Amino acid sequence: MKSSARFPILLIFIGIVCFFSCGTFETPKEEVNVFWKQSLSFPEGLTHAKEINGKLYAASKTRIYSEAGLFGINKYSYLSAFLPDNFLYRLPISDQLMATIKSDELILMPLGKPFEEDALVIKMKDLDPGFNDFKQIVSGYGDQIGIDPKGHVLVPYGAPKSPGVSKYTPNFLWLKTAVVDGKVEILEQKLIKEEFFDGWVSIYGFKVFENFMRVTISNKTFDFDHSGNMEVRFESYTKSVQVGNDIITFVGDGWETFPLKVYKSDLSGKNPELIGTYNSGQVSNEDRRRIGIFFDNISSIKDTIVLLEGESIFRLSMNDKTIKLFPLDNVGLIGTSITSISLLDNSTVFVTTGCEALGNNCSGGYYKPLDKFLTQK
Repeated sequence: MKSSARFPILLIFIGIVCFFSCGTFETPKEEVNVFWKQSLSFPEGLTHAKEINGKLYAASKTRIYSEAGLFGINKYSYLSAFLPDNFLYRLPISDQLMATIKSDELILMPLGKPFEEDALVIKMKDLDPGFNDFKQIVSGYGDQIGIDPKGHVLVPYGAPKSPGVSKYTPNFLWLKTAVVDGKVEILEQKLIKEEFFDGWVSIYGFKVFENFMRVTISNKTFDFDHSGNMEVRFESYTKSVQVGNDIITFVGDGWETFPLKVYKSDLSGKNPELIGTYNSGQVSNEDRRRIGIFFDNISSIKDTIVLLEGESIFRLSMNDKTIKLFPLDNVGLIGTSITSISLLDNSTVFVTTGCEALGNNCSGGYYKPLDKFLTQK
């Protein structure tokens, strides 16, 4: 009787074991890497892109793509007829205007209308008889013509101090513009004569923010406000990025020197507050080099600062003791030359790529879901 009583219990135990081993638990699946996918909507390399009011705008060396998309065929404005040969600057992106320079002319056009009859051609010698040339930024990357969200335009140029007296530093043309009935109109204009340097200096950085434009000339950084006022902001080389409602600025006496200081200001760029000072033991020499590199390689994605270099993207981590760059997964980007990075629809990270890389991976851009973006390499 005892053995027959144990038999059903044994069967029940075996059944329970089989149920849990065969039906309930599955081996966890390994997470599959999410590759950067190529957008086939751009037939050429791009210099940069940005989202404005929920719409994607992009630029190549000769074209502006307005209200573009990552899929399908994008319309563009071909501006080659308004450009000098072999000029290095990148076309400014705006949802209102297109701007180019050619010889001694600044040319403004309504967005999407690259036609001679719609172009406002400004002869620089009519504004400044001493005009010599337009000043290029040193690296050939970044903005050289600035257009802010309010339609203000800023252009550096060269001219003598006075007849017969040479001046080797840049002046600036500042314009307040509007598009009225399909035509660009100049509402205000100002010639800004830089008076801070005596010798020859160059423009190392030019970046447009919502409320000001920031220009680094030699070892000083200047801000231009919406009224065309030029003010020294830092007596140093800088690199700045908007992170949320703050402007974060990295400051040094040289591009790769220590200490590296970090400042925070509100979106006006004014009254910067020192938030950290870092010496060589707190930032590696290689990371300092990447932060200090000439061209505008710094951006933010959802309040995370990122740096670009070649085919690589780095996440910047910063506390009161150290700054460190962590390489992010770039599967799909090998062989590219990344030129910009932006966030679309608050859900997709989009990088533009040029065609100057040593590899053969040449396309306009690649995209990846935001929730997979910060995966480390």
